[in-house]
Amino acid sequence: MESTIVNNLRPEFEPVAVVWSNTIPDDAFQYKKGRFGCILYLFAEAARRGKVAGGNRETIPCNGGRAALGLGVDFDASDEQLDRYAAVFSKGLQSTGNRKAYQKQIDAAPKNWRNLLEYGERRHCSAELARDWILHGLPRYDIPYEYVLFKPLSRTESAENIRSVIFPVSPMELAGLFVLAGSVMTGTDPVQVPQGADCNTITAFAYAQADLDAPRAVMGMLGVDGREVMKKRFRDDILTLTLPKPLFDRMEEEADDCVFQIPSWKRLVKTIRKR
Repeated sequence: MESTIVNNLRPEFEPVAVVWSNTIPDDAFQYKKGRFGCILYLFAEAARRGKVAGGNRETIPCNGGRAALGLGVDFDASDEQLDRYAAVFSKGLQSTGNRKAYQKQIDAAPKNWRNLLEYGERRHCSAELARDWILHGLPRYDIPYEYVLFKPLSRTESAENIRSVIFPVSPMELAGLFVLAGSVMTGTDPVQVPQGADCNTITAFAYAQADLDAPRAVMGMLGVDGREVMKKRFRDDILTLTLPKPLFDRMEEEADDCVFQIPSWKRLVKTIRKR
């Protein structure tokens, strides 16, 4: 797919389309069944290496990754599991309602996971707030498709079931997309900055925005896990801005006659790209 936004913005990194599909290309990158892998790295494969990447309910073993992609949510499948994840999302061992059972989980976990389980991700200051987020704040989807794909936007076709487009952006590129998004929307708040895992900000939160009458863009990679991926695969100053497909289409219509054409933008781009 040729994008008017891309032709005008000329971003450093390839935008990535999130596609719901019942098939996956033979040459696509996906994790082997039973092997853990973060979906943020699937996104990075598409953006950095031009590969199609993805997975389904069998090849995404991470509960959070499956929830983010829209492949079902089971954080609250039982009271015990809800307590565990509420502790992980808040303050770990000090937040759990069953310290003995939680300590056993820490002891049984791979060594590189023990600190995360012990201290928690600190996304919430208490288990109560974490439980409320799990039950009421997390977008919940169990999509009627087998696969979710991350595809370089240039490799997609207009007929595909594209749900959103992720732009890995520098501060300058973010500014341009922010202004463009705001220019096609009413109000003064064109971007959602949600609390939640970074895998959710590039997928599930954008799905939820697409279901609204006036969908907003979603900013991501503001958590510790997201920043680690950005540092290893992109650069320290790269964030993501995910455009739900309806918003992306509206911005595409405007991209040839927007902030990208004014003299001050062109001067800014010229100055920064000379550095």
